[in-house]
Amino acid sequence: MIFELRAKDGLGRVAKLSIDGKSIETPSLMPVINPNLPLITPKEMKKLFKTDIIITNAYVLYRSFNIKDIHKFLDFDGIVVTDSGSFQLMQYGEIDITNKEIVEYQNKINVDVATFLDIPTKPYVNYEKAKKDLDITIERGEEARILREKELNGTIQGSTYLDLRKYASLRMSKYDFDIYPIGAVVPLLMNYDFPKITEIVLTCKKYLPLNKPVHLFGAGHPLIFSIAVLLGCDLFDSAAYALYAKDNRYLTP
Repeated sequence: MIFELRAKDGLGRVAKLSIDGKSIETPSLMPVINPNLPLITPKEMKKLFKTDIIITNAYVLYRSFNIKDIHKFLDFDGIVVTDSGSFQLMQYGEIDITNKEIVEYQNKINVDVATFLDIPTKPYVNYEKAKKDLDITIERGEEARILREKELNGTIQGSTYLDLRKYASLRMSKYDFDIYPIGAVVPLLMNYDFPKITEIVLTCKKYLPLNKPVHLFGAGHPLIFSIAVLLGCDLFDSAAYALYAKDNRYLTP
């Protein structure tokens, strides 16, 4: 992976991200692809909206489909990022797959950027739980770094405790991940808690490598993009286009 800085303003930056001969300009938004509900195919997205990077869920693929190559399955020649099932873990409390299994599965289907099975701790839980979840996340990150030689996300957890976010950023930086997502911020986004999100992002950015992209996991609402870019986030993901459509809503420039 090559991350080439082109311009900067504040902590915000414009860069070129290249993976396996495929390139995008950041900041960039990754549409979330639900393979069970293909409202707009990745191929159509690329043709109509010049989408060169998407994200989908490896756990959903693992449970529902027999796949040999993710690019052929999705009919998409751009960059494919996969989440590990951590969102389902946060929603349902458990999933029937191990960290080792989901990382090896992502290796098998040839994803461009994989994600290990981190523990997404909700905001404002008690400190002991947040620390315990973070320790498991760090252990799984170390395991995943051994299991995968190609591009890998190193998700930063720690709930709303800034000292844990600092600790996570320092520890995960040691494993030289390719992209650093900041996780478990969706509940804060849903409550428009932008001050707390700002504190979390600034804390993580202070201790993460400057030469690696930062992905604000689950940040898909337009209200957050400008401030998140100013704070130094490079990648975003969103299923808003599909979720809003269910309610007969759409966004205009």
